[in-house]
Amino acid sequence: MGLNQESWEELEYLFREWEMERDPEEMIRESMAPVRQVAIGPMLVGRELEEINWEPVKLEDPRLRSEWLEDFRQFALTDRDSLTLAGRARFERDSDSWQVSLYHEVDYLDFQNRLQKQGFSLPTADEWAYLCGGECRTLFPWGDGLDYSMRLRWFEDMDEDENRPYDMEEPNFFGLSIAYDPYMREVVQADRLTTCGGDGGCNICGGLGPFLGFLPCSPHCKPEVQEDKELNGDYDFYRPIIRVENHD
Repeated sequence: MGLNQESWEELEYLFREWEMERDPEEMIRESMAPVRQVAIGPMLVGRELEEINWEPVKLEDPRLRSEWLEDFRQFALTDRDSLTLAGRARFERDSDSWQVSLYHEVDYLDFQNRLQKQGFSLPTADEWAYLCGGECRTLFPWGDGLDYSMRLRWFEDMDEDENRPYDMEEPNFFGLSIAYDPYMREVVQADRLTTCGGDGGCNICGGLGPFLGFLPCSPHCKPEVQEDKELNGDYDFYRPIIRVENHD
């Protein structure tokens, strides 16, 4: 691992400011999964992340409680675009209309079973790492360290007239928009709720800067086994895949 100069300077400054008595390179290595050999079979893969806990509904849906709708009516008078009633409902402005969603509690194993009945599954952590980084031996697909010319979500605002994704959100060499936002954890197939591609924004919220903030998006970062079995609709997303079983 040979971090580029800008990443080293960021880490050295951060460690000084936080008085962290550790070797930065050792800390990074400890957070990475070990080198391993894995057989990756052919599969069809969803190009975009999908939400898990939110169900799109119409504004007239009888499950929308009157007090939620009153909150929404007051909010609609403002010039803001999105209202989320935590664990209940979400209202998002779409030009002259509103997109409405209901929130549902979802159990991880139940979600896997539901996907299987639909003919889909989740990638394993090893499959996810391959989809994210191919066979790269560097921290990120483009090398060891951040490319500071990139426009990164949470660290740089787009101009109002720019209707395009942030740089890491652009499709990768497989055509997948993957591991571009540390707040968006990708749920993978395992016996317990396990995620890749983000830490729910913990490093960013902790003030650790762009490099450590986006390090959980590395294809080699250790998969995180969550303590809970309930999926979190604010942070957990999924990428459906179809494994192609009968192939020569």
